[in-house]
Amino acid sequence: MKTYIISIISLAMLIASCTPEVPRDARDNNKKVSIFPDYTEVVIPPNIAPCNFHINDTVATDFVTVIEGSDGQQIVAGGVDARFSESKWHQLVAQNKGSELNVTVYAKTSEGWEHYRPFAISVAEEPIDEYISYRIIEPSYKNYGSITLRQRNLTNFDESVIYSNEEINMQDAESSYQCVNCHSYQNYHTDNFQFHVRHNKGGTVIVTGGKAVKYNLKTDSTIGAGVYPAWHPSEPVIAYSLDHTVQAFLIDGPKHKIEVLDTLSDMVLYYVDTNEIQNVRKSKDWYETTPGWSPQGDMLYYCTAYFPLDVTDTHYDLGNHYDRILYDIVRHPYDVKTRTIGEADTVFKASTIGKSASFPRVSPDGRYLLFGLADYGYFHVWHRSSDLHVIDLQTMEERSLTDMNSPETDSYHAWSSNGRWIVFSTRREDGNYTRAYIGYFDKNGKEHKPFAVPQSDPLFNKKFMKSFNATEFMVEPVKFSPQELAVAVRKAPVQAKFFK
Repeated sequence: MKTYIISIISLAMLIASCTPEVPRDARDNNKKVSIFPDYTEVVIPPNIAPCNFHINDTVATDFVTVIEGSDGQQIVAGGVDARFSESKWHQLVAQNKGSELNVTVYAKTSEGWEHYRPFAISVAEEPIDEYISYRIIEPSYKNYGSITLRQRNLTNFDESVIYSNEEINMQDAESSYQCVNCHSYQNYHTDNFQFHVRHNKGGTVIVTGGKAVKYNLKTDSTIGAGVYPAWHPSEPVIAYSLDHTVQAFLIDGPKHKIEVLDTLSDMVLYYVDTNEIQNVRKSKDWYETTPGWSPQGDMLYYCTAYFPLDVTDTHYDLGNHYDRILYDIVRHPYDVKTRTIGEADTVFKASTIGKSASFPRVSPDGRYLLFGLADYGYFHVWHRSSDLHVIDLQTMEERSLTDMNSPETDSYHAWSSNGRWIVFSTRREDGNYTRAYIGYFDKNGKEHKPFAVPQSDPLFNKKFMKSFNATEFMVEPVKFSPQELAVAVRKAPVQAKFFK
């Protein structure tokens, strides 16, 4: 018993000794601190994981970081990598919901301790959805290697695989040619979700009713299988654009290596309960892509470009005109009871200002339409000109989300279920690798400076040589294991029917 008591006391003393002491009488160097990721003056959710960061200072020999709440409560981290206790972080952030945290970084130099100018981290009242999911992919042009769909708990650093193409027997020579993409959930829940597998054992895996089934969504009356999906918020209906997608390799400079474009595309609805495909719009001169629903499910939004080809051209000659293809945003009324589609109405004619729109997403309150805007095309992840924009659907005023955008690519985006947070893809860190960032969009429709999704290792984004792709919010994790989904992938697909 005495040995046990001594061990407990020794452990407590060890923990106490590991807590760095806040320097006293440190002089103010009156400098702005440089940290990575940049969490200075951002707004964070009250339930986010610790915002660990690296201090960009190669002169000092030691560091202490202090985060203080409005009531004086503090948490402290030592070293060039400021990593905070999860439990202490959550306690401090929760107690300062709707207020500010004051962050001071101390640095030990040859002249003693000094501190940088403090900076603030604001804590919003509104929480963020607990989970996000994304595709992890190498930013390369080779045949498909390892591709995974993963999910991350934003309240901590837990990450798990939803599905990996490595689940299929890697001894099969064709298995290295399997792509995995386009995960989509119904109304932020994972009881109903879908993703595509391409090439080897290709098809669309749809999870509904507690079962995972692979479908072939190509029919004799459609130009191809489903590509970009959007689940109806309440009905067993998925909108798809059918895209014949090609890659065009460019020689106009190192910043734009490749262009992804459609040679043919249409818009359809797929009825999960009857396994039927219904055309929304079909035309060889119109190109439709990236659907999205209104939160009530009574409007279907998507992007469309009108680009008739010369009689001597084939659709593959579109690669010669890639920078002239401009997409506008349209919407169709949709009657849930009769499953009928009304005439298209143009919401935003980006082409009239020489720009091109992509991925229209309506906020959960129905007030704002979020989309990407670039110089041309719709596959904006490669475009440095791509920025996030919104339209106020009450006033139809359109504007750039200036405080969220960067000089590099800002593209694929999604709303949180409460409409207060936007997650999006950006290449602002190095111009090459796509990272997931989160920004606060307040109740007055004002955007705020975004922050990188927190990682346990502050330098993770500098070390990780793969891209985060197509990040989506979820309120819960996927309940199927990768192995269970692989069983569905291995089976022959169920053939979809054309709606008559």
